[in-house]
Amino acid sequence: VSQSRYFAVDLDGTLTTKGRFPQIWNITPKQLLKLYDKVEPDLDIIKIVNNLYNRGYVIYIFTSRTNLFQKQTEAWLRKYKVKYHYFITDKPFYDIMIDDKAIRPEEIKQWIKYL
Repeated sequence: VSQSRYFAVDLDGTLTTKGRFPQIWNITPKQLLKLYDKVEPDLDIIKIVNNLYNRGYVIYIFTSRTNLFQKQTEAWLRKYKVKYHYFITDKPFYDIMIDDKAIRPEEIKQWIKYL
């Protein structure tokens, strides 16, 4: 396994247990803020990310949430003690990502022992 020093970690559906919010197009930002506040953390993934951070990896957290929700989202990250170096908003919306370096949350739970 490559010794890459940088990890980009998605927020919703990776650090959180809920990944899709199909209703976001039909509700107000205030209502969406309430939805985002209620998402549950995936504590196993957070533990892995924090372990990588502690081992010297650079952690980028990225999200499709807009910068309108940046402060609230960073508060959620602090609440669940997610360690990271950079936080990036406005990731494009997509249904499928084609990426030569992408792995799903359930895969990193299996592969972490090799890093």
